[in-house]
Amino acid sequence: MRARNAPETHQLRTRCGCEEELQIRTTLGLSTRAFGILQILLSGVCFGFLGIFGKTAYQHGLTPGELLSLRFFTAGCLVLGFLGLFQRHRLLRMQRHEVLWSIVLGALGYAVFSGLYFLALTGLSASLTVLLLYLYPVMVPIGAWVFLGERIPRDKWFVLPMAMVGLVLLVAGELYVSNVGAFAYGVAAAFFYSIYILCSSRFLAGADAVASAGIMQFSAGLTLALLSWRSPERFISVVSDLWLLVLAMAFVCSIMAMTLFLAGLQKLKNWEVSVLSTAEPVTGIAIAFLFLHESLSLQQLLGGSLVLSAFVALAWPKRQYRNH
Repeated sequence: MRARNAPETHQLRTRCGCEEELQIRTTLGLSTRAFGILQILLSGVCFGFLGIFGKTAYQHGLTPGELLSLRFFTAGCLVLGFLGLFQRHRLLRMQRHEVLWSIVLGALGYAVFSGLYFLALTGLSASLTVLLLYLYPVMVPIGAWVFLGERIPRDKWFVLPMAMVGLVLLVAGELYVSNVGAFAYGVAAAFFYSIYILCSSRFLAGADAVASAGIMQFSAGLTLALLSWRSPERFISVVSDLWLLVLAMAFVCSIMAMTLFLAGLQKLKNWEVSVLSTAEPVTGIAIAFLFLHESLSLQQLLGGSLVLSAFVALAWPKRQYRNH
């Protein structure tokens, strides 16, 4: 991957927005960058609902692989079906390399990253697994600097450490390792998610976010379904019992979350996206507190405050961003 020059990148990322998005941004009175920040934060909020949906699904006996395959495959079918029936031009406008990269990033990006994450959970505590996954906000800026020539401005250097310290305080709980190999799975999950972000930024910069997200989700869902389901009877039984839960999870945690993420990624730097993505654990803990009646410790409140402060510092208007 080679770095694009700034004018080319700006041109690609400016023309990628659809008319509906432009109307929303104009109505809200937001700049392109501000709208991208809002999209990534909302994406994190949508991803944050995975915890409550996942707990409900596991109570009904679903395995992680079955849950992920249903989530992605359903979301992919819904998006591609909608576009095929009502907005076929958005699919036809996709260039061949954008379609191919969407398929690859779904099958070898999201599917692999998700599988590695749940393999890590089999030998690590949930807190340690989350902390290992959130190595990606460190990996992404390093990869963006090496391969894309993207640098964090000096006056923003403190933002990433602030967010990471806040994240550690927020999610750190019982830390244990029952299988050393699972530690490698956790690091690999962060690595593959970083690759997914960097490749999406590089190769899907001008792609339609909705169409590319639909192709990715279908590809990831099909890959995971082939690996996870033991029999057609099991699939039919689960779908007939949990179809409403599957639809809700597919729409909120996949369609909304991934589309907003890809759209925001086209407007921001990779390091900014990696920092803003930490909105997901903040949302997950807030939802657990509000709906599952889980308690919040002083440490978690401090961690959440640091993460939110990092968001404010990142979004604080600077002269070099005003015309972005």
